[in-house]
Amino acid sequence: MANAFSKKVDIFFEEVVSGFDATNISAKNVSQYKPQAGSLAEGGQTFYRPMPMMSQVVDGRDVSASYKDLVELTVPSTLTESHLRNIPVSLTGVDLNNPHMMKNIVDLSTKQLSNKLDVLVADAVATYGTLVVKSTTAIDTYDEAAEADALMLEQQATRGQRIMLLNPRMAKNLAGNLASRSTMTGAPMDAYTRSSLPAIAGFDTFRTDYGKTLAGSSGSGYLVNGANQYTTPASNSGGLPVDNRTQTLTVDTGSAAAVGDAFTIANVYAVGHINKQSTGQLKTFRILAINGANWTIAPSIVPADGASAAQVAYANVNTTPADNAAITILNTVTKPTSVFFEKSAVEIIHADFNVEPFVSTGKQVRKATTDTGIQIVMLSDSNVDTLVAKYRMFIWANVELLNYELGGIMLENQT
Repeated sequence: MANAFSKKVDIFFEEVVSGFDATNISAKNVSQYKPQAGSLAEGGQTFYRPMPMMSQVVDGRDVSASYKDLVELTVPSTLTESHLRNIPVSLTGVDLNNPHMMKNIVDLSTKQLSNKLDVLVADAVATYGTLVVKSTTAIDTYDEAAEADALMLEQQATRGQRIMLLNPRMAKNLAGNLASRSTMTGAPMDAYTRSSLPAIAGFDTFRTDYGKTLAGSSGSGYLVNGANQYTTPASNSGGLPVDNRTQTLTVDTGSAAAVGDAFTIANVYAVGHINKQSTGQLKTFRILAINGANWTIAPSIVPADGASAAQVAYANVNTTPADNAAITILNTVTKPTSVFFEKSAVEIIHADFNVEPFVSTGKQVRKATTDTGIQIVMLSDSNVDTLVAKYRMFIWANVELLNYELGGIMLENQT
């Protein structure tokens, strides 16, 4: 049969698939969305996902003057050819007969495909998450880690299951703190013997082997250049959906800010997303791009004292920054991040890749759907001149942080 793999290669593929499910953290702890591949292609590999809708609560008997149009917001997601995650290997017949070689390739393929998704999730939250927990010391106690919980609760930025992914050093220190408890039973014993952690402050907590490093910034002296820099949320502009997660902020006088920096603005306080009450804590922002004096920042500044219904409904700060309001950069020391997020806010977008053209031309093709719904494909082609067969395994997946205000980073040992 032209498209059939040998039994040995079939077993090899099945072990990779089962190993992926066993080792992957992210696929089980984020949301997933699988667009129809045909519709995806028709839309230029871009599609739009809905944001949670917000409105206002009006008190009193007479609401005749209080009716407002609802604004439904969406955000763009993409899945392109660049999001094919591949493991390409070449094997000879001798390699296939070597059980140690086959086991090593299974382990390699399983770890790399699984780890790729874990890294993509950690990177997406570390890059775009706008909630920032900063500590001048190591984050190694419950109180320090629980700052993430307080931050999400006071901003009413939690709607369900929450996840915390700790980089190796932070996980070790938190486990060490737990293991030092005088009662060595249950979680403290597990922390001591396995360096494993229980849920922390309502977060399902996982040790990971990676945390994206955020460079320490020497940025300083920046001021907001001009008042009335805010966003009025809109569902579309010119018939096209609008991404309201970012805006341009014009600044002046400072130096050395960089993409990725986290910062606060004087007198701009976070509010609860539902009750619109100030938390008394400065809102944290991230720089996503810099073009001269113009920063692309997230989240957009949406003031609770704004004039429009959409501003009030989607408000995330108490007021608009004043002209010459001071900007303070938070990440001052280069350190790996740990991340935390609302499960619904992080989405693995994946699709089935059309392999029929390869089957029809006689290529060997095998595909399987993992327990978490992600398809793994293996294709093979051989060369009779060199007696070498090429095997290519891949998944087609991307990761999006749909709501930048439902994810954040933990920074330790900052000045």
